[in-house]
Amino acid sequence: MQFFGKYDTRFDREFLTESYLYFNEDDQELSPSEFEKLIKSKKDKKKNIVGTIFMYSPFYYPYGYDEKKKLSDQGFEFDDEFHSLKIEREITLFKQKIKNYPGKIVEVRYLFHLNIENINTSEIIMSFNEDLEKLNTNQLTIFDKEMTYQNTDDLFINGKFVFLAWGNKINRKEFVYIYDYAKLILDKCIQMQKKVSYVYRKSLQEEYSVDNLYFLHPTQCGKLKNKMPNTLTEVFAQHPPKVTILDDL
Repeated sequence: MQFFGKYDTRFDREFLTESYLYFNEDDQELSPSEFEKLIKSKKDKKKNIVGTIFMYSPFYYPYGYDEKKKLSDQGFEFDDEFHSLKIEREITLFKQKIKNYPGKIVEVRYLFHLNIENINTSEIIMSFNEDLEKLNTNQLTIFDKEMTYQNTDDLFINGKFVFLAWGNKINRKEFVYIYDYAKLILDKCIQMQKKVSYVYRKSLQEEYSVDNLYFLHPTQCGKLKNKMPNTLTEVFAQHPPKVTILDDL
């Protein structure tokens, strides 16, 4: 499996604006330019993209760059070209567990495209929540609308399935606009008749998990961490992936 992505920057912030998992056939490896040909047009995307994984936010770097420094401080060119990205953390798990799509692509999308390690600070989350209240208006936002957020007015999802894995960071009482934004994305996936799947905790039950948008992340922390790999095997054992219970009782 290979991981490809595009970056952009504005006001000293860096964003992973597109990213994809390509599942190689045999030992075949693609260059970024060869990969891009597979998604060049809508027709190409329809043919080659089998589904979409939705996570909370990215923190991925191209090969040859240090994650402890900003890309802009390392001479990286934000050239609107695809780059080969390092396969780490949850991407490693996807590489190990997704076996059904040789020669095909899974798109990876995010609620927030800001490419930093510690995105879940009070300051950033409050800014996101404030921005999302204005998302579909002409009002100015703290973070760039186009680079940071999904365009919920014109949301299009590639492939037949959507696997939701943005974790349990969404607090519907404290950050209502973040909740509404994520809920709208889920609703639109259902409206588009995508096969929606996710992992939920047995102790919380499915109805509560869906209502609160708690969909477990592949590298979930604590006592759930060691159970997630086997659970992901079950999720992706069939096509399309299925809703799966993680037994935490």
